[in-house]
Amino acid sequence: MIYKILFSVLLVLISGFGFIFAFVTVGSLISFLSYIPSPKVDVSQIPETTTLWALTVNTSLLCLFMFQHSAMTKPLFKRALGSLGLQVAERSIYVIATSFILHALIQFWQPIPWISLWHIDTSGTALWTVFTAVHCGAWCIIYIGAIMMDLGEMLGIKQVYYNLRGLPDPITFKSRELQRLYLHMRHPSFTGFCILLWIYPFMSLDRVLLAGLWTLYMMVAWNVDQFDYQYQCHQLRRKHSKLTYY
Repeated sequence: MIYKILFSVLLVLISGFGFIFAFVTVGSLISFLSYIPSPKVDVSQIPETTTLWALTVNTSLLCLFMFQHSAMTKPLFKRALGSLGLQVAERSIYVIATSFILHALIQFWQPIPWISLWHIDTSGTALWTVFTAVHCGAWCIIYIGAIMMDLGEMLGIKQVYYNLRGLPDPITFKSRELQRLYLHMRHPSFTGFCILLWIYPFMSLDRVLLAGLWTLYMMVAWNVDQFDYQYQCHQLRRKHSKLTYY
């Protein structure tokens, strides 16, 4: 009995930490992706090896993130957690690991502002307002998408709550069509992230690397097919008909 209580407390601590850590990480990510830095750099003071070193560090950080983000979804990792009795906290542990990797990426990222594809001067109020509004809109799209995909379940809170109440995994209450869609659509908004990555006034070399690799990774992981599309259209028609009826 004592073991069961202690294990339940452990699950609550893991899921609670993951939930809080995820929101802290999102705040850091918003600053990292949407903050517009000053592009003024004295190129003559930069050592010749700086660009190569920065590219190596940044590429390694991005590969580490992509490896973690994919490897922890594989059956081998799920079986390892199951052998430890932590399968209920699988999503929370995944969220915590992702948050740690993102914090490391943000902390150790090496800017390369001396090489850029374009630089749009945003010192004027109008252009700064436009870029700010675009990024705010993109973050709103991502947030709304996360809510629609069940934010509590995405962060692992719901799984632990259901387990403590003696209920099965919350995903079992969803239709097979929706479960299939979740397997093919791993994050809430491909469009929102593409807007954040590419609609940016100062496209330095490190930003191009970040935007290019993350966009490619999302395209590879985004496996929504015709069946998923038809399912979403059907759900939209159902909701529209209900709204029209009321």
